[in-house]
Amino acid sequence: MIRASTTAALLALLAAACSNPVPRAGVEVGTAVVDTTGTGPSPAVVEEPETPGDDTVIDPPPEPREWTLAIQPLGEVDGESLETVENIIRDAYGWHVVRLEPQPHPEEAWYEPRKRWRAEIILDWLGPRLPEDADRIMAVTRKDISTTKGDIYDWGICGLAEMGGPASVVSTYRIKKKMGKIGKKERKAKYLQRLRDLSAHEFGHTLGLPHCPNVGCIMEDAKGTVLTFDGSSGRLCDECLEKLALWGYEMPED
Repeated sequence: MIRASTTAALLALLAAACSNPVPRAGVEVGTAVVDTTGTGPSPAVVEEPETPGDDTVIDPPPEPREWTLAIQPLGEVDGESLETVENIIRDAYGWHVVRLEPQPHPEEAWYEPRKRWRAEIILDWLGPRLPEDADRIMAVTRKDISTTKGDIYDWGICGLAEMGGPASVVSTYRIKKKMGKIGKKERKAKYLQRLRDLSAHEFGHTLGLPHCPNVGCIMEDAKGTVLTFDGSSGRLCDECLEKLALWGYEMPED
């Protein structure tokens, strides 16, 4: 679910149990998202090129480059969870990933009445901390996070991302719930699978991908339930892959 702000900015996110929007950077044009941050390729209107004459010099396409995501642990986050986030970004998107030193949660994001951390404030704190040698930054926390949804000021979510912007945050808190009656080994496997999809979903929003109508796609709207993760294919659909390729992102081969 995406909501425009008074400045026409958009924020896509996965919420409450995991789809909930708040305004951030990026302007949606049809089904494409134009990057207003200058931190990556932008979808563009494709125009018919003029036929070159004999004396026209055609510049070669730009060389592919290595894109980098910085992972910012907030508080204590176990190594296996961080590795899971890092691996899905490498596998699904082909990005280089670096891990930053853990930092405490920003004090201004604490919401005392519900004992939660405000996700949009975390993003405001996170964006300026994007390293010079990175293109996106993602915070990972095991604490509960929330944002405003409609008339509900404090709505619990799994993750939040700036549409076409640099910052995103994912929380492991809610994806550990609603597991059903399964054993300890199965619970761990389901948790890690949900974390992979959550991280890949929020990261996709930062590249400009909106929610996808194709069932099973990583970018499918969770529609307010963590159970949507359990039906994921674990990959981007062909339509989402085509968008990223059009926008200049070189995707890994299957």
